[in-house]
Amino acid sequence: MQYLKISGISLAYKANRADNAKGSILFVHGSGGDSHLWEEQLNHLPPDFCGTAIDLPGHGASEGPLLKTIDEGARLISELPAILNLPRPIWLAGHSMGSAMALTAALDHPQQVDGLILVGAGSRLRVLPQVLEALQAGKMNPEFLRIGFSPVTPASVWEKEVAALQKAGTVTLFNDFSACDQFDRSADLEQIKVPALIIVGEDDQLTKLKYSQFLHNHLSSSKLVVIPEAGHYVMLEKPDEVNRAIADFVVSSNR
Repeated sequence: MQYLKISGISLAYKANRADNAKGSILFVHGSGGDSHLWEEQLNHLPPDFCGTAIDLPGHGASEGPLLKTIDEGARLISELPAILNLPRPIWLAGHSMGSAMALTAALDHPQQVDGLILVGAGSRLRVLPQVLEALQAGKMNPEFLRIGFSPVTPASVWEKEVAALQKAGTVTLFNDFSACDQFDRSADLEQIKVPALIIVGEDDQLTKLKYSQFLHNHLSSSKLVVIPEAGHYVMLEKPDEVNRAIADFVVSSNR
């Protein structure tokens, strides 16, 4: 794990930096997560690309405070390529809440974004009121966390991640889910001009396929990849398929 100082806090990140890299992917995790969710992608980058996966403030090994809005996260990630001296083109890869930050960065800080990789994404990310109410009261239902995975995903995959979400705690999850619940850029999507790869698990019950289809229909330059037998955590459930989709799209877009 490496660290940098930004806005007075210590931000943790993992990096796979190749000499003479010809592009970069910045990976941003979702609610209650951290950089470990992207390990398979960080270790299997497209040719000639470097990769960086961050722990958002208050997550993983990063100091707090937690970010209260998606806009705050977008502002943060848009500053990182310059701070880390990442070679262009810069691709922002976001999962769920991270995808909302990536979309917002492409809209509000377009000069910092050359491409998007959106995983388990949506132009809005509403959360059931009863889920928010339970988290605010300090209650967490493991069954709700379990539905983030396909029914056919091995227990060896989902049990570890459900435990990690439980360890993150109700305060963090309530904060992150609240930020997601307030997010809605449905009316702005056509302003995004950079290429976008949209990846979704066919069994995703948290950001269902129709959300990714909406993105695909409203982004000016996008490709939709639907991966069978995978849920919301498709990059953990089917890492080889996700890595192949990323490499194919990034390489073809850079030609």
